[in-house]
Parts: sequence; structure tokens; C-alpha cells
Amino acid sequence: MMEGDKTLFVSVEKKVKSIVEGVYLVKAKGRIDSDTYTILDKKIKPILLSSTKLIILDMEYVDYISSAGLSVIFQAKKIVEGNNGSLIIVSLQPQIKKVFEVMKALPSQNIFRNMAEVDAYLDMVQKREIEKQREKML
Repeated sequence: MMEGDKTLFVSVEKKVKSIVEGVYLVKAKGRIDSDTYTILDKKIKPILLSSTKLIILDMEYVDYISSAGLSVIFQAKKIVEGNNGSLIIVSLQPQIKKVFEVMKALPSQNIFRNMAEVDAYLDMVQKREIEKQREKML
């Protein structure tokens, strides 16, 4: 991507390998700024359902985020958490991570270095939930 390129690509896929229904992986690439934040917003809004349990936002290839982009993420997080779900972020570039730190935007437990960390976290959460269900049955 060239300097000053105002392009943002966003893909959304339902994680079918997940034990838990309602898990989505959102991958963004490019700049999330005042010219492109609506692209992210339009891709995320359709998955902000009561059945959505988890949104994984992969930002490995995002090289810039503005307050407009942060607003989309915060709104999505608020809606998902209001439905007893979670939004986690993975693979932040150092400059993007710094923005989140400065804004004190997300708890550190919602930010992961890579997808392997996310998978390990999800595995732990699912095992914990299975254990809770077993205890209820006793």
C-alpha cells in the first residue's frame, strides 16, 4: 500500500470451527480513518446480533486508526457486551496499540498478539464453560 492510500479492505467470516455459535472473525487491512471508517461500520453492523457471542477483530494489516475508527470499534464493543458477548482485538501494529493504550480504550485482556493466543484463550474459555455445565449437572 502506498503512502497516503485511503483504501480499507474488511472481510467478515463466521468461525464454523468454533464450539460456540455466534463467533465472527473480522479482518481489516489499510487505514481506518475519516474517509474509510464507514466501510468497517457497514461490515460490522450486520453481525451485531443478540446471537453474536464473540467478534475477533484482526488488525494485523491496519497501519492507521483515527477517532472515527475507534468510535466504530467502541460502539461494536458496547453492543456486543450488551448482548453478553465479547469483542477482542488481535495483532495490533505498535502504533495502533499505542493509540489504544493512550485512549485506555480496551482492557489488556481483550488485546492479543496473534491468532494462536486467541485460540488458546478461546480454548480455555470453552473448557471453563464445559466444566461449569458439568458442575450444574451434579
